[in-house]
Amino acid sequence: MKKINLLLLFLLLACTLSAQDGISIFIGRANRYAAVELSDYRKRLCLEYNISNRSLDDYYRRCGKDWGNVGIALEIARTSGKKMRDVCDYYNRYQRYGWNRILVEIGINPGSVYYTPFYDRVHHHSDCWYEYYNSYCERHDKFHHKKHKYKKPKKHHKRHYRHYDDDDDDD
Repeated sequence: MKKINLLLLFLLLACTLSAQDGISIFIGRANRYAAVELSDYRKRLCLEYNISNRSLDDYYRRCGKDWGNVGIALEIARTSGKKMRDVCDYYNRYQRYGWNRILVEIGINPGSVYYTPFYDRVHHHSDCWYEYYNSYCERHDKFHHKKHKYKKPKKHHKRHYRHYDDDDDDD
């Protein structure tokens, strides 16, 4: 029985860690895109979550001045049905423990009806931020360091400064 409980605990922990990793990837990708195209990022959030620019500014301040956190908080509010100000309160109360703790406190945990839809949307939006960023970088080379194939420098042959002529052998 102890082995089964240990196995279940391990599986729960594995699910939680991979979920936390998905949130971290989302936040990183959202922040990367916001860093190069903030006006478009803001516009997309306002349209997707039907909020005003003024509200978005307030959420930005309340979520640690981090655009990725704002995106996650908006998705938590949408999924859970909670008001955004409540999600921001949870963030401020539990931020030192990470987003997983915030999700558990709100009720988005493995086994809840919210869990799978929330992570499906997080993965979808994460992929979108990644694509938007790459698209931006393709249009603006200064932010995109294209991968060039590394070419080995050509080996320089040793130069011989003393030349041998066939005529010298005859002497």
